[in-house]
Amino acid sequence: MDDIDIKIIKMLQKNAREAFARIGKRVELSAPAVGKRVKQLEEKGIIQGYSLQLNHKKLGITTKVYIVLKIHQSSTLKTAYNQIINLEEVQRCDRITGEDRLQILAFFKGHKDLVTFIERISQYGIPNTSIILENS
Repeated sequence: MDDIDIKIIKMLQKNAREAFARIGKRVELSAPAVGKRVKQLEEKGIIQGYSLQLNHKKLGITTKVYIVLKIHQSSTLKTAYNQIINLEEVQRCDRITGEDRLQILAFFKGHKDLVTFIERISQYGIPNTSIILENS
């Protein structure tokens, strides 16, 4: 990987749909040459995929939270993780250090939905919820 690859990656991080021709102008390569480099970065596993950024307000999402769930018994950790990761509201679920715990990032249309969610996951452990006030 060289400086040109790094510049290409940085441009794609800002806009994954950036035209190869526009990237090429910035790095002084043709569009096909940029495409070839991107393909190589994908094949090497450096670029693993592309993501979508959504306007959550327009989707009705008003409440975003982090929940640290202290699992009741370590034998239920895997079960809890496998159930929670597949819930619609869950954006991310990570096993974190300390006692058996999961950290969950979840989005809701309102506080009522959050309460329902907390009640649902409480079967697995004790939740500690932090509402996100601002994010970048």
